[in-house]
Amino acid sequence: MTVDRVLNPKTIAVVGLSDTSPVAGFIAPTLNSAAEVHFVHPKAETVLGRPAFRSISEVPGPIDAVLSVMSAERTVALAEECADLDCGGLVIYAAGFSELGEAGADHQSRLAEAARRGNMSIIGPNSLGYISVPRSLYLTASADYQPEPGGISVISHSGAMIGGIAIAAKQRTGVGISRLISAGNEATTDVADYLDFLASDPDTTAIGLVVEGIRRPDEFFAAARKCIAAGKPVVALKLARNARTQQMAASHTGALAGNAWAYDVAFAQAGIQLAYDLEELVDRLALVSQIDPKLWNPVQRIGVVAGTGGFASLAFDVAEAEGLTLPPLDSLADWVADTIPGITVPNPLDTTGFGATFWTDIVDRYVGSDELDAVVFVNMWSDAPLYHRLIDDVAVAARRYRKPVAIAAGTGAVGDFALEVIGDDGAVALGYGIRGTLRGLHTLGAFERERAAARQPVEAPAPVARPAEAIADATSGGQFLPFREAMGLLEQFGVPTAPFAIIEAADEVQAPSFEGPYAVKLADVAHRTELGAVALNVAASELADSVTRLREIAAQHSVAPTVAVQPMTGSRGELLMGVDGRSELGPMVMLGLGGVFVEVLQRIGGRPAPLSRSDAESLIEEFRDLRLLHGFRGSQPWHLEQLADTLVGLGRLAAAGRDWIESLDVNPLLVTEDGLVAVDALCIVRK
Repeated sequence: MTVDRVLNPKTIAVVGLSDTSPVAGFIAPTLNSAAEVHFVHPKAETVLGRPAFRSISEVPGPIDAVLSVMSAERTVALAEECADLDCGGLVIYAAGFSELGEAGADHQSRLAEAARRGNMSIIGPNSLGYISVPRSLYLTASADYQPEPGGISVISHSGAMIGGIAIAAKQRTGVGISRLISAGNEATTDVADYLDFLASDPDTTAIGLVVEGIRRPDEFFAAARKCIAAGKPVVALKLARNARTQQMAASHTGALAGNAWAYDVAFAQAGIQLAYDLEELVDRLALVSQIDPKLWNPVQRIGVVAGTGGFASLAFDVAEAEGLTLPPLDSLADWVADTIPGITVPNPLDTTGFGATFWTDIVDRYVGSDELDAVVFVNMWSDAPLYHRLIDDVAVAARRYRKPVAIAAGTGAVGDFALEVIGDDGAVALGYGIRGTLRGLHTLGAFERERAAARQPVEAPAPVARPAEAIADATSGGQFLPFREAMGLLEQFGVPTAPFAIIEAADEVQAPSFEGPYAVKLADVAHRTELGAVALNVAASELADSVTRLREIAAQHSVAPTVAVQPMTGSRGELLMGVDGRSELGPMVMLGLGGVFVEVLQRIGGRPAPLSRSDAESLIEEFRDLRLLHGFRGSQPWHLEQLADTLVGLGRLAAAGRDWIESLDVNPLLVTEDGLVAVDALCIVRK
């Protein structure tokens, strides 16, 4: 759905607004825009000093954006009338739609049908509308917090969040807002449409998302790739990260609110960075919106020059916590020791007592250092001539050496005076406190690294049909595939599996073709360990007795008596692999350490399916810090090449069976001397 007309309107009709409306003052700045604004009211002669039409049909010519400030029922009638006119779309404040469940379903259905019939986009309902600061478009029920115009655009499912973002941006020197869009219930137009619009929006340089749920993940991630390809970093704040907030989100906007882990994994895979509150969201966007994109680089080595030892020490601790590297700068150690007596640590540099004397040389050497990708200057700046000179020296060096340079206050904003000193050519950014500034540099560097990697979507495999047979699980009420079918699927998609023999209820017990000792288990039971339905190290002479005991257990618990026999397999480690097909973003492949490590470490990594080889390798790399997979104390790595191939194969299976695989657990995936081998699989299927 195209949203160009409604977001860049040449003509606007505001329906239902009167001078006494509580939102009249919020909308009034729109009269200063380049758009032609009309008012429609059944009784008022004038609205905001302009004559009012009695109905929308009386407004002359095409109408790009219609803003309704009426109730749900009247807004639906308005939409149905607009469908017969040439209208680009509606912006709807009213609640009373899908967020009420069945009570509002009819209103939302009629609204969507009117939009379809009139080829109109809908912003909302249950929305606070949108703001375009540079264009003075305020089709909003949000107060005018008067942020400075700039390049940051934000799409939010939560309407009130756009006000919070405007306030946070206004508190930060040099940070400006382009667009704030409240998505609301997304009756027809959703966050994917807005993101696609922002990818080519000339007013937008960086994008923030406040997300409850994604309705169309394929379109959403395609739009995100467009934004990143256009040089526009995307940072997301995922709301509803636990069960209670998911319920709150559903009651608030009617939006979906799925598993936060899946969102974190999928966003990271797409190059969308994460924030965990509004302050962090704005901080991560602030520097990329200020620094000239021609100066961006991967920012893997940062230098910090601080006005006091306390700020220097704090900057180092914060940088470490934020995953940033401050190299030791050995090449500058002798010069620092000779220039600033008593200082032995060049980075971060403490200039206490000597900064003003040697400042110009310090700035030139640090900004000009080939060992640094970016430099931060920290102090408690003020509007005094001395600080003007110090900041000007930073700006001069930044223009000379062409790399990201930021000026940060020890806490809070630097101050508007600094803007007059540094100018507006994007050579220097102004940060908000030490942590906020470093987070901004982290986002800039991570974006450049991700853009260089430029992950392309992996072609999905052809769908595979669900095996016809499925077994009911009396415990969960779900259904799962028989052992034979589940293992066959793994083998079909390149997951190495252990050999097995199936002994049906009526079969005579015979030794399988492979040698013992054996692992013997009830094959078609979802939770066989709880039933004691597994026997290990069974000799060939004991096989018949083991099968008999397992059949007795099956009869006792009214489960299938089919028995699986496998060779005992020695291992030096266990992995857990799986597929979560319940995410609204599509199937996710999971990897973790098996055995007791799953519960002890509670460490699971993942990627959206299907995976490329590089996706699999980067997922494995996430476990390097645990030292087990990659080898330790002279031990061999856990067949990492084969593991990458196995993850790719599992991802293809997950994608091919996305319509029917609820979950798939490969537990354990044994690490043997000769390679990896799956000895069990539980595949839960949708009914």
